[in-house]
Amino acid sequence: MRWRSVAALLLVLPTALVSRAIAATEMAVTVDDLPAHGALPRGATRLAIAAQVIRALRQHAVPDVYGFANGGPLQSNPELEGVLRAWRQAGFLLGNHTFSHSDLTRVSTTDYTVDIERNQELLARLLPPGSPKYFRYPYLHEGNTREKREAIRRWLAARGYTIAQVTVTVEDDWAWNDVYARCVGLGDTPAITRLKSLFLETAMSRLAAFEDLSARLFRRPIKHILVAHISAFEALMLGDLLAAYRAAGIRFISLQEAVQDSAYTIDPGFVGDGGRTFLAQVAHTRHVSVPDALSRAPEAFGTLCRS
Repeated sequence: MRWRSVAALLLVLPTALVSRAIAATEMAVTVDDLPAHGALPRGATRLAIAAQVIRALRQHAVPDVYGFANGGPLQSNPELEGVLRAWRQAGFLLGNHTFSHSDLTRVSTTDYTVDIERNQELLARLLPPGSPKYFRYPYLHEGNTREKREAIRRWLAARGYTIAQVTVTVEDDWAWNDVYARCVGLGDTPAITRLKSLFLETAMSRLAAFEDLSARLFRRPIKHILVAHISAFEALMLGDLLAAYRAAGIRFISLQEAVQDSAYTIDPGFVGDGGRTFLAQVAHTRHVSVPDALSRAPEAFGTLCRS
C-alpha cells in the first residue's frame, strides 16, 4: 500500500472535502459485475483482477463483502466460474445482479424476474443453504413506469430479497477503466499516474458531496453503501481508495449491518429511464438540490492516451 501517496493526496485536497467525511461515517463495500467487468488491459486476466480486489479488501479488513454477480458471461467462458469460486474461498459473499445484467427499462417484468431466478440457480450452487438473498438493480435502473417499479419490488419482497442500494459511487467507473486499458496498451506511464491521481481526487470529492447530501436529507449520518466494480482499473485503485477513505474517518461495516439503517426502509418512488443512487432518488422526491460535485462530470480524464 502506498500510504505516502494517499497521505499526500489528503494534504492537497481542500480541507472541506476531507473534513466532511466525519469520523462517525460507516460504509459497507460492495463489488458489482462479478466475474467480469470492462475492457481487459494488455496482459491482464479476469482471475488476476479478482485476486487484486480480494487482496485490497483483506488488507483493509473489510467485513463480509458482497459481490453482485451475473452468470451470463459463464455461458461463453465457463472458466470464469473460477472468479466466483475464488471470491467465495476468500470468505466473501454473492448477491444477485440478474443473469444477463438486464436493464429493467428495456425488458418486461416477467423477463426480468426470470433472469433473476436463473441467476439465483447459479448462486445457490456457490452459497451455503439458507444464505440471505440480496439483489442489486443493474445500472441502478429500478423501473421506467410506476407499475413496473412496484411489481418488481413486490416480487423481490415476496421471495425474501433485500435490495442493496448504493449511496456512494465514483462517477463513470467503466470509462476510467477504458482509458486505463488504452494507456496500458500505449505504455503511457505518466498518463496512468495522472489518471490514478484524478480518480482519487474525484472519489474524495464525491464522498464529501454524498456526505453533505445525506446529512441534508436525513439530519444524521447514515450507513453508506459503496459500489465498486471488478474492473482492472478499480482493482488497481481499490487499495488506495480504501486507504483514503479510512484516512478520512470511514469505518468499514458489513452490508448486513448497513441495510439495517432505517433510511433504507424508504421507497423514494423514483420513476425514470436513468439510474440514480439512493440518495439522488430521495433528493429528487423531496426536491432537494444535489451538490455540484455529483452533478458535474469529472475532470476530462477521457482525453488521456489518445493516439
